Amino acid sequence: MKKQAVVVIHGMGEQIPMETLTSFVDSVWTTDPDLVDRTNKPDPDTGIKPRSRNASWSRPDRRNRSFELRVITTESDKNGRRTDFYEYYWAHLIVDTNWAQVRAWIFELMLRDPRRDVPLGVLPVWFLLWLIAIGGGIVFLLTLRPTTAGVQGSWPGAIAVALGTAALGWLIGFLVGYFGDVARYVKAKPPNVARRQEIRENGVALLETLIGIQPDGTLAAEADRDYDRIVIVAHSLGTIVAYDILTHAFARVNTIVDKTISPFPQDARVALEGMIREGLRNPPQGASLRQWIGTFREAQAAARAELNATGNPWIVSDFVTLGSPLTHAEFLMVRDRARLSDAKRQRILPSCPPTLEYDGTTKTHHFTYRGPLSRLGQSNDPAAPRLPHHGAAFAYTRWTNLYSAHEWILWGDIISGKLADAFGLEKDGETVLHGIRDVAVMPALDAAGEPIAGDHRPFFSHTKYWTNFEPPSLSPHIQALREALRLKE
Repeated sequence: MKKQAVVVIHGMGEQIPMETLTSFVDSVWTTDPDLVDRTNKPDPDTGIKPRSRNASWSRPDRRNRSFELRVITTESDKNGRRTDFYEYYWAHLIVDTNWAQVRAWIFELMLRDPRRDVPLGVLPVWFLLWLIAIGGGIVFLLTLRPTTAGVQGSWPGAIAVALGTAALGWLIGFLVGYFGDVARYVKAKPPNVARRQEIRENGVALLETLIGIQPDGTLAAEADRDYDRIVIVAHSLGTIVAYDILTHAFARVNTIVDKTISPFPQDARVALEGMIREGLRNPPQGASLRQWIGTFREAQAAARAELNATGNPWIVSDFVTLGSPLTHAEFLMVRDRARLSDAKRQRILPSCPPTLEYDGTTKTHHFTYRGPLSRLGQSNDPAAPRLPHHGAAFAYTRWTNLYSAHEWILWGDIISGKLADAFGLEKDGETVLHGIRDVAVMPALDAAGEPIAGDHRPFFSHTKYWTNFEPPSLSPHIQALREALRLKE
């Protein structure tokens, strides 16, 4: 049996190599009693039975080509499958950020019309930034005030100015250290382009290596590929990095196909396209939408298996986002909602489900095209062999998003939120269909959006998506994370 790979992509800030990965593996593998039959296996260190944890080992990571990183490999689970955990570490590629760069980015966000260009979820922070800017201006003016004896100055005033200056200095240092990565990565300005390119290029190279694509661009033989499933897990700004990596990696393999296969399997693709078309004609709502998403995810898995059967190596089964600022895509990645809609329509930013395009020959909409398969089957037949367009990654990769609803800015996670509206399919500027499973955690929410009894909203939960609050009891958000990863699949 082939192994599965989990690639963890860290978020913003001055991250330390392997810190994110080791704590993540502890939460989703080492402490999960459902993955391994512990009663019949001795502890790998002491030989004692029964043991209290699942075994894993770290070894040199040749795929990342970094001596700072190691791959964590596990023992076989109950199904006989082993898992390799990788960290894609990118913090060292975006260093030396200065206050001028962060300030320019913040001012650009602040100088937007709050009635039109600032989403509701961002408004509290937007107003807070304005308050900080006004406060900083007042402190600056106070520093210009004469303080020599006999001229308006006083000790209390001098102390206030000193404290204000120190607070402002700390704030600037915090913003540069914590949000500098965001300022540098999300904007394609000349000083940032090389860094963005390197981060994406290295991430795509790692993913292609795991898929089985060799340095010369050819696909390794089936017997030489280690994995049949890859899960991408990303946190915070890492979710934008991961989204870009998936976008560019899929666009490099979407046309790989074995033209000698006959008959060419297309049933799952045809069914999935039909399901999306019907969903756009009659958009499901409420409970019907939740049921539609469940059926859609099953159809995605079937379509991916069928795609692999045609010779295509795309084996990224799941994309899991934690605390994702992608919820503010119209504010961070583009200028406004209209530009976000255009980017999805033009397949610059892949949507889930993928954008459909009208085919004048078949007289219907597809996320596929004829291309290299034009000689197979009738061109006017929607069921004739077709290949996915470059923006169709989420026809085959399920997307699960864990977010923590915020309150008073600091409780919960104001950086996170639902992604369905931002990355769904639209009609007349309104999202009418989406395939992302948004899961509320810390606290979990019921169908009415109210916190479920027994769960709580932590202070700044943005950094706690894989932190178990009261072990050995299992926090609900850890259970939700394990379910999203589907390691038992």
